[in-house]
Amino acid sequence: MLEKRSKKINIIKRLFLYILVFAAVFGGIVYLKYAPTVKALHNSAALKVNNCSEITFKNKSMDLNNGKLIYLKSNEIPEEVKNAFIAVEDRNFYKHGGISVEAVFRAVYSFFTDGGKITQGGSTITQQLSRNVFLNFNKNYKRKLEEMFIASDLEEKFTKDQILEFYINNINFSNGAYGIEAASEKYFSTECSKLNLSQICLLAAIPNDPEYYNPLVHLNNTLQRRNLILEKMKENDYITDKQYKEAVNYKIVLNPKD
Repeated sequence: MLEKRSKKINIIKRLFLYILVFAAVFGGIVYLKYAPTVKALHNSAALKVNNCSEITFKNKSMDLNNGKLIYLKSNEIPEEVKNAFIAVEDRNFYKHGGISVEAVFRAVYSFFTDGGKITQGGSTITQQLSRNVFLNFNKNYKRKLEEMFIASDLEEKFTKDQILEFYINNINFSNGAYGIEAASEKYFSTECSKLNLSQICLLAAIPNDPEYYNPLVHLNNTLQRRNLILEKMKENDYITDKQYKEAVNYKIVLNPKD
């Protein structure tokens, strides 16, 4: 009986040793293959962030809006706008350092299972800002890695409120509108500060997929995502049950600006 148990323990020990050796060899191969690339991406990210300032994000917004400066400072952005995006895009925004560990594991897994392409979403708001302003939408590990490096550096250089301000002013709301104020003018012909909760969540629905959630073409799609955002806001205690019901039942009437 003792002999059998001893043999079983020895087998487990050898198996554990084999796993450690395999992990060490695999890790060494990965390091040798990708270390130079990772270092280059890290340096590139650091250079981009070191050379940027608040003006960088204002200028980017102006370029996207055909030379018009349609930009809101953090204290000018309604709290409901901020809460809507945090609730649906990155509920831990104020807790992380720019990167979601869970999303990183998904990205690494997809890289090895999908031929070197990143097919998983879940980027934080800071990562989305990094991609939108400094990078492109290529789905590969190099872009994803640099995106994460930039996000981490941005979190060290700017406050959370600044990052959220940059993000909300630079995201794509379809039909040539970039930023929440431009979107408000485009779809409701008014200032963002004058919108109600339902209208704000309708706009917040668009950037997830500007073509699919284009309210001028696919309003039903946009309304479905608006409802999802309202649910997330309620779940995270940003709004009450009463506010949720009123906003869900509010009839959206677009007043697009040519």
